[in-house]
Amino acid sequence: MAIDRALNLLDRFTGEGRTAFSAADVRDALGTSPQATSNLLTRWTRLGLVDRLAVGRYAVRQIGALGTAAVWDDLGSAVAAVFVGRPHRIGFLTALDHHGLLVRPVRSIQVASPYRPREKSLTGRTLRVIRESETTVLVGTEPLGPSRIATIPRALLDAASRPGVVGGVSRVAEALAAVDNVAGLEDLASEIHAESAYRRIGSVATTLSLPAGRGLETPLWRSLIELDRNARGGDGWVDKKWGVAWPYAASELEAVVSA
Repeated sequence: MAIDRALNLLDRFTGEGRTAFSAADVRDALGTSPQATSNLLTRWTRLGLVDRLAVGRYAVRQIGALGTAAVWDDLGSAVAAVFVGRPHRIGFLTALDHHGLLVRPVRSIQVASPYRPREKSLTGRTLRVIRESETTVLVGTEPLGPSRIATIPRALLDAASRPGVVGGVSRVAEALAAVDNVAGLEDLASEIHAESAYRRIGSVATTLSLPAGRGLETPLWRSLIELDRNARGGDGWVDKKWGVAWPYAASELEAVVSA
């Protein structure tokens, strides 16, 4: 009877287009107390009918996964369950990994949003939220289920604009080595005011003679920017074409992209 009750409700949620739901949704639908609802959801999770995404947030198991111990890994729906009704963009390393541009795996989920949820983890992975204005957070994105994810050019600009967030500009070089071109990068950088990120990308791509550097227009610049603020070395030099100060020899990044 308990399983029938669960399946009927989950079937109703799915019919309404909801693959993710909250504890409050169950409480309202069944008229149960908060404690009874919590007990039900705990049992449903143990039975493998739902997955717990975060505090008070759950997802209906995918068809074929009911009753199994598999982790629910629909990234777009999982993120949407936490940012429901709030503008957000799956970006930075998470987007680069989604597009298949990284060799080294990514464990954290990085999301840009003006909203900061209470949750610190999602489906067992660390959730990191990078604050961004509503005016730019959805620019350069495409659908990923009910969420939005950065396109390749936007993900590259994300990483190059905040090297510290992605673990250094070496991850930018790693991703750039996996793409043939970055059409529209300059226009997108101008739209979201990411000129410094564009210059870092241009400097890395042209210095390392990567295909992605072909066709990139060299901008006019008045002051130097650093390639990677957190990196300090004794072999620094200045890329005068892009106005970027490198803290180390280009060979250090060449080793990354040729690995």
